[in-house]
Amino acid sequence: MTPFPDSYYQGFKPELIKGVNRHEINSDKGYYLTREDMVRDIQLMKELNINAVRTCHYPNDPLFYDLCDEYGIYVLDEANLESHGMRYAEKCLAKNPLFLDAHLERTSRMVFRDFNHPSVVLWS
Repeated sequence: MTPFPDSYYQGFKPELIKGVNRHEINSDKGYYLTREDMVRDIQLMKELNINAVRTCHYPNDPLFYDLCDEYGIYVLDEANLESHGMRYAEKCLAKNPLFLDAHLERTSRMVFRDFNHPSVVLWS
């Protein structure tokens, strides 16, 4: 058995991933984004030859995934688990067993919500 090189394969063809991080925020409207705002973000990514986006620290609006499906943008879907602070210290929530169920629930809900989107190629 031969291992694949460090590449992402789309239809047996290696594809270079060129991605960005994205927060759902607008400099004028704050945390409210319209469909037009999302389309503008994706069109800018396409113009800059970006083919992937990481939903930083939380799942994005479901409409964003529909648009990524439509425009052919790969998505790294990230669960809302920002509970480690700046490093994984012994007292951080990520290492506290009391928060295990909450972390699993958030991750499960994200996967269940987004698993039918062909744009989602990675989970975090």
